[in-house]
Amino acid sequence: MQLRRTISILAAAALIAAGCGDDDGEESAPTGGDSAAPISESSGEITVPATTSGSGATTEPSGTDAPDATGATTAPGGDCTLDEPLTIGYAADFSEFGGFADQPGSEAAGVQVELLNAAGGVGGQNVEYVIKELPSDPSAAQRVAQELLDDGVEAIIGPPFAYSGTPLIDTVDGQVPIISNASTDLALAQPDRGAFLMSFSDPVQAAAAAEFAYGDGARTAVTFSSPDDPYFTNTTAAFTDAFGEAGGEVVRDFTFGIADEDFSSQVNELSSLDPAPDVLYTAMIMPGAGVLLEQLEAAGLGDMLVVGADSFDATVVWSAGEVANGVSFTGHTFPREENGVQEFLDAAAEAGAEIETVSFGALASDVVKVFAYAAETACSVEGTAMIDAITNISDLEVTTGNVTYAGTNGVPEKDVVILTVEEGEPAFTDTFRPSYIPGS
Repeated sequence: MQLRRTISILAAAALIAAGCGDDDGEESAPTGGDSAAPISESSGEITVPATTSGSGATTEPSGTDAPDATGATTAPGGDCTLDEPLTIGYAADFSEFGGFADQPGSEAAGVQVELLNAAGGVGGQNVEYVIKELPSDPSAAQRVAQELLDDGVEAIIGPPFAYSGTPLIDTVDGQVPIISNASTDLALAQPDRGAFLMSFSDPVQAAAAAEFAYGDGARTAVTFSSPDDPYFTNTTAAFTDAFGEAGGEVVRDFTFGIADEDFSSQVNELSSLDPAPDVLYTAMIMPGAGVLLEQLEAAGLGDMLVVGADSFDATVVWSAGEVANGVSFTGHTFPREENGVQEFLDAAAEAGAEIETVSFGALASDVVKVFAYAAETACSVEGTAMIDAITNISDLEVTTGNVTYAGTNGVPEKDVVILTVEEGEPAFTDTFRPSYIPGS
């Protein structure tokens, strides 16, 4: 799947319902030279063994200074010496529904592993990396989880959605840490079972959207939600709560189906509201979001502030054209001087990997850094020791900024980035941690 390809709505709906099975084929493919690990188009696994020469032979890390995880130069450090290498497994959802996160994420994680190894590895050992594709049948995620454990992985990068993430957690059950690369679903944060998120949660991003909208002058709002998946209702419910807490009012919630291609009925009702609301908030995905923007414009509502969730980033809302200009959304990160995102993207490009979905590639880099820190802090790749180390992380510098798990429920304390579409591209607007978070 091309990274900028929009999600197939009908495929997404079918996948939520269940989906069909997948084969058990496996493929092992080491990287060549500085290239990132190739991604298998069929079910299977890919192993990235340290850094490799052009012939595919494993090379030992040099003792000279080498690029670190953000592309800067540093010498390998740390007092820990591991007896065995840290092996990271990626349980990847390459479907039309999860590929937006796990295709760039799996490439980016491979790049980050190679950068770590070039800088001396973890505990004096080269980090090993395995990708195993999740089948389209969510019930088979348990089999993939067991295969990863049988393969000896000590840490797992999890998929973005609960339909496959929950059975993964159930099977692993605290034997090794799991960090969901791109999920905002609180259900996948279970630190007592070694499961964490790498991103903020839906209540956090929705509260940030509400605070941003209120600060922009909005006092009345409408939401668009869908019963087809909790993501589309959890976000709007949290926005409603936070917007009300700020002093605003959500006057109406309109429902839609994720397979819908026409929103004229909802837009007609919206246009009849008097006075017109100041802001519309939704987690709708493309191409539906683009259709909605076009119909709002046609109804004379093009000047209304539209704020979206991270789905606008994941499914590239700016591809809707001119109607997307002025639309804002909550993102996970953006290249700035204050973070290492651009340095990482440059390092990835040098390694031959084009990380087009910036947020979800950078988050995968964060996950690898967290696992590496946990192994070196515990000086062990034993699962419970690494889980304990992650639980106690405070203000760790990662690619997207800084991350804290200590004192949380498995969701890191991270700022939310507000991006606004300008001239067909996302532009940085603000970044902050919302002052009020529903349920906290």
